Amino acid sequence: MKKYDIQLSKGAVRDLKKMEPALRDFMYNRISEIGEDPYKNENLSGYFKELQSQHSKFRGVEYRAVYYVNEEGKLVVIAIVGTRENIYKELARRL
Repeated sequence: MKKYDIQLSKGAVRDLKKMEPALRDFMYNRISEIGEDPYKNENLSGYFKELQSQHSKFRGVEYRAVYYVNEEGKLVVIAIVGTRENIYKELARRL
């Protein structure tokens, strides 16, 4: 199986830039794992059913990387990265 390429949306780049360096490195490593098998993570439901969500925990705080898989181009597009608290409200605002 071919590895998927990963592309960060402008919003995801901004999200990562706001994070402290240790957390940013952790999230970059977790995001790079998505390219190996993007379908191993949870599908979202409702309005976001086309999207997947990778769950991660860093220093006791839950983080999410929400993404879309483009099967034709073998591409994973990271839409948003952040804490679990308000990520879905922010995702709705961005879409």
